Amino acid sequence: MGKIGNKLRKIASDWLDIPPDVAANVPRVLMVGPYRIHVENHRGVESFQENELILKTDQGAVVITGERLKIKVIYPEEIWVEGEISEVRLRG
Repeated sequence: MGKIGNKLRKIASDWLDIPPDVAANVPRVLMVGPYRIHVENHRGVESFQENELILKTDQGAVVITGERLKIKVIYPEEIWVEGEISEVRLRG
């Protein structure tokens, strides 16, 4: 969506008092210690290996690295990953 669409989302989120992360569809990452991570607003799995998971998002890719990574739950826009997580980064 272009600049006008982004501005409309911002106006709508302000007017409706919706959190910006929900209105802008940005990835939302919740990490529970170094062993579990929950990512919302992804657009699918780009690649998955035991030591790296790459998720597609509208802003780029969320790259999760670690050891013994396992996808525990996956839904169309939400994923739970467990393992020894060492790094999470956004690759634009």
